[in-house]
Amino acid sequence: MGIGLGGFNSGMSDIYSSLLGGSTGSDASSTLLTDYASIKNGSYGKMMKSYYAKVNEEESTSSGSNSKTKNTDAASASAARKFYESATAMSSLDYSEDNIDELYDKVSEYVKNYNALMTAASKSENASVKAQADALNDYTYQNYKLFARLGITMNSDRTLSIDEDTFKKVDNKTGATNIPTLKTLFQGINSFADKSADRASKIYSLASDGDYVTSSKAKYAGSTGSYVAGSSSKKDSDSDTKTSDSKMASSASTLYKTLEKLGNTTFDSDHKDSVYDALSAFIKDYNALLKDAEKSENTKVTNQVDYLKNLISNNKSAFAKIGITVNSDKSLSIDEDKFKEANMSDVKSLFEGSYSFAEKMKDRINQIYRYASSGGSLETQTYTNQGAYSAINAGTTLDTTL
Repeated sequence: MGIGLGGFNSGMSDIYSSLLGGSTGSDASSTLLTDYASIKNGSYGKMMKSYYAKVNEEESTSSGSNSKTKNTDAASASAARKFYESATAMSSLDYSEDNIDELYDKVSEYVKNYNALMTAASKSENASVKAQADALNDYTYQNYKLFARLGITMNSDRTLSIDEDTFKKVDNKTGATNIPTLKTLFQGINSFADKSADRASKIYSLASDGDYVTSSKAKYAGSTGSYVAGSSSKKDSDSDTKTSDSKMASSASTLYKTLEKLGNTTFDSDHKDSVYDALSAFIKDYNALLKDAEKSENTKVTNQVDYLKNLISNNKSAFAKIGITVNSDKSLSIDEDKFKEANMSDVKSLFEGSYSFAEKMKDRINQIYRYASSGGSLETQTYTNQGAYSAINAGTTLDTTL
């Protein structure tokens, strides 16, 4: 049985109307035939290609304008790294009157690198870098009276100047020196130098690829201070080989692992025995690290150990509450009876949490390991609750020029 032309037209009308969004029925035959002709001769296809090409272009433009590409700044990253070096080195200096000449040299270097950072940041096109530099400048201004005592003045361009005579002066009547002011500004955790180092690390993070100066991904090329992501110079490698200290690296790794295990302990009255065992192991490994440090010839390692001792001293009162004594050589000892009478919340506050003593100590131990080894990071290693090592992220290298 044949199909009439009218039925054919009606069927074609339904098919193409569903494709082209047109009306159905015999009244649409004229429109349908026109659309069919445009498809057949290729003009409809060209029109559709042109349309979607325009849509894709608009989407691409919109995506490009909305995406936030990181505005890296090699000059500010390099300057931040150098200033970080100067700031962190201040804590381990000998703050005695007999050492005033070296203190002046180190503070002068600090001032020089501070000025270099502020100058680089002032030219940066990275708004976040500028904001952090502004914050550093504001913090410096908050301490301008203390700086003035040392002969350090703030200039109109946000740089610093230092006067040697004022810095080294001794009061003729009282014999007083600037040593107490120097200690207040530059020595220890939470000092001005310590906090300015944190600010430098943030500037580096914002100016480079997002990592902090202490990050396991932070690398530099050569001793020139120029930042190159993912590269390391032969000079740096040779230097590390000469100052490597496998004994200290091993001690740091052991202590880090013990501290990690302690942090995973349950701090409550029902687990006092296990907490005591974990804490005793920590003290044993910490004391062993101090003994190994006495034999180390790596000055970067010994400087970091001095910083670690300072951290221990600053928590002397907190340790006393839980039966731990800080000895004269900064080693630790524990009294079991006093410990088990202590409040476990005091133990928990020291060894658990992002801003706890333990977290600060792990960062310092990681620094010791870095300088004692070839630049590897303990932060890339993970440990189970039983203290077993898991090299999930092993192989990451660190900045070895700090």
